[in-house]
Amino acid sequence: MAAGAAAIALGAAGVAYAQNPAGSITGTASVSPTKAGTKSKPKNVKLTLKVTNDSASKTTASSIKIKLPSTLKLSTKGLKQCTKSDNVIINQTPAKACKGSIAGKGTANAVLDPGGQRVPIKFIVTPIVGKNQLLFHLAAQGLANKYVLHGKISGKTLTITITKDVQQPITGSPLYSALVDLTSTLSLKSGKNYLLSSTGCSGGKHKIPVTVGYVANPTPPTKPSASTTLEAKCSK
Repeated sequence: MAAGAAAIALGAAGVAYAQNPAGSITGTASVSPTKAGTKSKPKNVKLTLKVTNDSASKTTASSIKIKLPSTLKLSTKGLKQCTKSDNVIINQTPAKACKGSIAGKGTANAVLDPGGQRVPIKFIVTPIVGKNQLLFHLAAQGLANKYVLHGKISGKTLTITITKDVQQPITGSPLYSALVDLTSTLSLKSGKNYLLSSTGCSGGKHKIPVTVGYVANPTPPTKPSASTTLEAKCSK
């Protein structure tokens, strides 16, 4: 599953038969170009995030929260926003339903039944600019499963909600899925309107806190969430 967020994004964890280690995440971040803009002259940037979940924790994700620093701005203003329903996006594909609103690309890896057979699932992730939000279309490779996750934008924070059908991708099955890793690249511009822009650089790094929330699967997680701070190199 953020950034990508994300979702960014997707479920994580499995049927737990014993207490698992507390969840933890690691990751990397980068922006291109690295030379920053200013508040008066923001510079369009491409943001790439990778988040890896500790597989030993067998945790199921309920959300991915990405908080941008003061030197990066996230905005859908002035961009073509896709307002189609989730079902239309899934049935028509993002390229047809949301032409002009595609905001990058990504992948996500998960395992079904991480406490047992550990069946791998790979998703192709398509970020889409929605109305004051980012949407993430997930298409499982080799399977018919497709989903749309919603990423709410509030100030500099993007919060991607992981839905129940992603947490438990087989209808009627008690098995959960466990996030392995996700990678997403975000960028879109229209004239002087940018989805992501840099307005400065502090200490040679953009510091980006990421938090993954967990849900019972069915055993409650040892901790409700795991956090880390990613650093993307920059220069003035």
